[in-house]
Amino acid sequence: MTQLSDEQFRILIETIKSLAPQKDETEPSSKGSFSNCIARFSGQRDHDAVEVFITSVETYKEVEGISDKDALKGITLLFQGIAIMWWKGVRRNVKTWQDALQLLRDHFSPTKPAYQIYMEIFETKQATGEVIDAFICKQRALLAKLPDGRHDEETELDFVYGLMLQKYREHMPRHEIKTFRELLERGRNVERMRH
Repeated sequence: MTQLSDEQFRILIETIKSLAPQKDETEPSSKGSFSNCIARFSGQRDHDAVEVFITSVETYKEVEGISDKDALKGITLLFQGIAIMWWKGVRRNVKTWQDALQLLRDHFSPTKPAYQIYMEIFETKQATGEVIDAFICKQRALLAKLPDGRHDEETELDFVYGLMLQKYREHMPRHEIKTFRELLERGRNVERMRH
């Protein structure tokens, strides 16, 4: 049996390491795929449906440790109906995961012009019997569709406050409300007092 000196052993190990296949460190290896993901998209032209789908898929991808490269390969598993045909037509032009998501948004969730969003906001008054949480949630979702930085929180509060039922406004003067959190808390107190 031949014995190697420490120096010879070190050289042997370095040689073996250099001959071993190298991992691409820029792309982490995947631990999973979309095969068990329950999110599906069938091609509806609906901003909210597209955003819910993308959020679900991105969360699943992160939790399962799916690489961008593998996610791009497996995205077909998540499509149904017209979305499958659409993907077959565009997939050759898609190079990255972010490209795929942007193309999905561009095709199925075209951005509404700001004036249409404002119309939706101001057409949506709080309905009789609608709890404050649901109303504020819907209004804030609409406000979030506006371009970033369009309004500060105080202005958005003015919009929402003006659309609330009178029973809420009577018990919480607008000048006392500084944040949406306060609006929700005070609104819930009004609801508890009335039940």
